[in-house]
Amino acid sequence: MTIFSRIDAWLGKTLFHPPIILACQLTRQTQYAMHRALWFFAACHATVYLEHDDWLWVVFMWFFVAITLLSATVYADWPAVSIRAFRLFWFFLLIGQVSVTLLGGELLASSIRSVIILFAEYAATIKTIPPRRKREKRASAKEVRT
Repeated sequence: MTIFSRIDAWLGKTLFHPPIILACQLTRQTQYAMHRALWFFAACHATVYLEHDDWLWVVFMWFFVAITLLSATVYADWPAVSIRAFRLFWFFLLIGQVSVTLLGGELLASSIRSVIILFAEYAATIKTIPPRRKREKRASAKEVRT
C-alpha cells in the first residue's frame, strides 16, 4: 500500500465518511445521490463568482450547472466512480489554499468549493450506508414516570 493510498484511506474513514453517512441517514438519500447533489452545489457555488469572467467561461459554467442538475435529478441513484488521483489532487490543492490563507492571504472561495468537491468525491467511495441506530430510551425517564 503506497503512502498516497494510505492518505486517501485515512481521509475517507476519518474526515469525510462519518458526516456523509450521517447526512445520508438523516435525509434518507443514497451516497450516490449525495455525490451528485454536492457536485451540483459546487457548480452553483462556482457560478456565484463569475461576475468578472469571460462570457465563454460563464456559458460553460452554466452548462455545467445544467448538466449536474440533470445528473442529480434523473440519475441520482446510479453508481458513481471516484478516482483516487482526483481526490488527492483536490486535497493537496486545498492544503495549498489553506496554507496561503494562513500566511496572511484571504480565504478563497475556491477553497470552500474544494471542500464541497472532496465531500462529493468521498461520498462516491462509500459502499453501503449502515442503518441509523435507534436511540435507547433512558431508564431514568421511566423511573421518573413511575
